[in-house]
Amino acid sequence: MTTTFGQPRSLLLVEDNPSDVEFMRELLEDPLGRKNQVATAGTLADALTAIDRERFDAVLLDLGLPDTTGPAGVAALRSARAEVPVVVLTGLDDERAALDCLAVGAQDYIGKSDATIETLRRAVAYAIAREQESQATRRADDLQARLATIVATSRDAIVSFSAEGVIESWNAGAERIFGFTADEAVGRRFHDVIRAPDEAQRTDQTRRMTEALADDPDASLGDVVRLRKDGSPVVLSSSTRALRRADGETIGLAAILRDVTDKRRQEDELRRRNEDLLLRDRQMRALAARLNAVREEERIRISREVHDGLGQLLTGVKMDLGWVGRHLGADVTPAEVEARLSETMGLVDSTIATVQRIATELRPSALDALGLAAALRDEARRFETRSGVDVAFLVREEAVAPAPVATAAFRIFQEILTNVARHAQAKRLDIDLQIGPTTCVLVARDDGVGFAAEADGPVALGLLGMRERAAELGGDIVIEAERGAGTCVTVRIPLAEPGAK
Repeated sequence: MTTTFGQPRSLLLVEDNPSDVEFMRELLEDPLGRKNQVATAGTLADALTAIDRERFDAVLLDLGLPDTTGPAGVAALRSARAEVPVVVLTGLDDERAALDCLAVGAQDYIGKSDATIETLRRAVAYAIAREQESQATRRADDLQARLATIVATSRDAIVSFSAEGVIESWNAGAERIFGFTADEAVGRRFHDVIRAPDEAQRTDQTRRMTEALADDPDASLGDVVRLRKDGSPVVLSSSTRALRRADGETIGLAAILRDVTDKRRQEDELRRRNEDLLLRDRQMRALAARLNAVREEERIRISREVHDGLGQLLTGVKMDLGWVGRHLGADVTPAEVEARLSETMGLVDSTIATVQRIATELRPSALDALGLAAALRDEARRFETRSGVDVAFLVREEAVAPAPVATAAFRIFQEILTNVARHAQAKRLDIDLQIGPTTCVLVARDDGVGFAAEADGPVALGLLGMRERAAELGGDIVIEAERGAGTCVTVRIPLAEPGAK
C-alpha cells in the first residue's frame, strides 16, 4: 500500500480545548483543498469508543486530556487499535514527554504552536507511512518466525548450503535422520556429512548439486541412498532448489530430505508379495492343469485295466460257463467237466486279484484296516518290487493318525516314490516314519542325482502338490536337494486339524 501526501484521510482529533479543536479542524479538513474527514473526541474514553466503532487512518492526540495525560493516552490507543498511527499534539515545549510517547508507540509529535497545514499534512502522511512499514516489518518477522518454527520442528531434514557446497544450516530433522548435530555438520562440505555409499553415487550427488544450482527442475527428482553417521544406509526423497538474492545472484542451495526407508521397504515387500502371489497363481493354474491331466490319465488306465483285464477274464468265464451249459447231459466225461470248471475257477481267481489290485491302487485297504505305517510299508514293498530300488523302512514311534492326516501322508508318500522312480536314478531309499502324540513326521532320503532348487516342470508341480496337501492340514514340507547329492524330503503334519482345540 503506497501513501501519498495529498490523499484524503479519515482522521480522529482528540482534543478537549474548543478553540484548539476549531483551529485544528480548519487545518485538517481542507489541507490544500483535499477535504479530510475529521471526527473529534474530548476525552480518551470518547476516543476509544470512536476507534472501536469506526476505522480511522490516523489519530491526533492532545497530551493533556481530562482523563489522561502524557504517554498513557498513547499506550491506551495503541492497545485498542495497534494498526492506527498516533500523532501527538502538545502545547508544551517538552521534548522529553514527546520522546516517551514515541517509546510507547506514537509515530510522530508536533507542537500546537508549530501547527500549519503543511506540517500537519506531512506529520499525518509520515505517521501512516511509518505505521504501514512497521506493520509490514512485523508481518515479515512473524512469517520468518513461523518458518523458523516449521524448519526447527520438521521431521524432514531441511538443510542449506553455500554455492561451494558448505553446510550453513542444519535442523533437528537432519540431526534425527543423519545422526550429526548442527555443531558437527555446519561448516563442513555437504558430501562429507550427507555421504553417498559409493563413488558412482557420489559423482551423481555432485551432478545433482550442479544441476540444482543451474535451476534444473529435474535435478532433485528421484530417491537417493545416503549413509548415516553410523554408516547405516537411509533412503531419501529429496527436493533441492537454488537460493538467490533479489538481484538474481545464486548464493546457495536449500534441500528438503525425507526419510522414506520404511516406506520403500514396505513397497518392496508389497511388490515381492504381489510377485509371489502372481507366481503362486501361475503355479496353481499349472498344478490344476497337471492334476486334471493326471486324473484323466488315471481314468484311461483304469478303463484299460477294466476292459483289457477284467473284460477278458470275465469273457473267458462266460465262455467256460457256456461250454459247461452246452455239454450238460451230453456225452462228456466228468473229468472233462471238472477240468473246464477248474479253468473257470482260475479265471475267477485272476479276476478277484485284478479287482483287488485296482482297488488297492485307488485306495489301499491297509490304510483303513491296519493304519498309516502298514499302508506305507506295503506301498514301499510294492515300489521296491516294481523299481528295483532297495527300500529300508523304519518306524520309530507309532500312534494313531487321524484319517485326513493318514490319507495326506500316504498320497505325499506315493508322489515321493513316483519322483524317485522317474527322476532320482537312485539305488537306495531310506524311509523314516514317526507318528508321535502331536505330529506325524515322514522322512524320505535317496542316493540319487538330486535336482536344482529352481527346478521347473513336472517335478516342481509334483512338489507343489505335495506342499499343498500338507498345508491344508497345517503342515509343511522341507526339501533338501542339489545336483548329484541325492534328495531328502521331510514331511511334518500335525495330528490335530488347524484351529481344533
